[in-house]
Amino acid sequence: MEEKPELGNVMAMMSFAAVVSSGSFSSAAKLLGYSKAAVSRQIAKLELTIGVRLLDRTTRSVTLTPAGREMYARCARIVEEVNEANQVITGMVSRPRGELKVNAPVVSSLFDLTSIIPRFLQTYPEVRLFLNLSDSKVDLIKGRFDVAFWMGDTFDSSLESVRLRTYPMVLVASRAYLEKAGRPSVPGDLKDHTCIVETHLSKVGEWRLSDGVTVAVNRGPLTSNSVRMAREATLAGLGVSYLPRFLVETDIAEGRLETVLPDLVSENIPLHMVFPRGNYALSKVRAFVDFVRVEMQDHSEGARGSVIGMASAI
Repeated sequence: MEEKPELGNVMAMMSFAAVVSSGSFSSAAKLLGYSKAAVSRQIAKLELTIGVRLLDRTTRSVTLTPAGREMYARCARIVEEVNEANQVITGMVSRPRGELKVNAPVVSSLFDLTSIIPRFLQTYPEVRLFLNLSDSKVDLIKGRFDVAFWMGDTFDSSLESVRLRTYPMVLVASRAYLEKAGRPSVPGDLKDHTCIVETHLSKVGEWRLSDGVTVAVNRGPLTSNSVRMAREATLAGLGVSYLPRFLVETDIAEGRLETVLPDLVSENIPLHMVFPRGNYALSKVRAFVDFVRVEMQDHSEGARGSVIGMASAI
């Protein structure tokens, strides 16, 4: 049976956040339009419900307990989201503000995100951005991110997506490995090679090299959801990897890795921004999505920024 939300607790959390942000019960009461006694009762109710003291009160000051600091970090976000939701409903959002939670791949520096984000924050100084680096699909879904970057095909129909760029894929191996195991001359040769499998961009057990060519591969000593880990294993001579070319471009140029079957690989992997349906209506999300899309178009030859499935949101 689905639990009903406890609306009284929401009001108590908002009262608690108001006391902390304003510094006193009196200021919070004026801010909320309640009496000081009503605010005090709301916070006492919240402390009783969760079973811990949130505030240390004296006649001159109010300070947070350790539990209160944890609670405030969450309550403050609730207040921000409620306020912005009200603004969206009434059409009054005029500028992006508040906390923006973003997830990106560990190798995000290689597609300019680490330089784009500071420019975004300079443009929108009232936004506070929290950036988490993770290649995990689980982290993306359960982390409750406002926006996430994802390399590969999108995987959840509840998410809106914006396609930013595509990146060519490449088969690579170290010279030491190829001298020991031989150089594949046709795609079918890969089944006889040790393959380092990266599960984020490819299905376990097969690599799609082009529109018409998908090959079966044997799992080698390493299977990982991290392209960075797969690159390191390839450099160590553990086998053949199938990776985005931008990740190993320098390794190829400097002779640490060699391309395998270069004339047969034409697959491109897309980079998307994804976010829960409806999030684009929030000014902070809309500003970030539009800013990144333009920045990546301007700084990438042949970049693609078409919007997928966003007609209703826009």
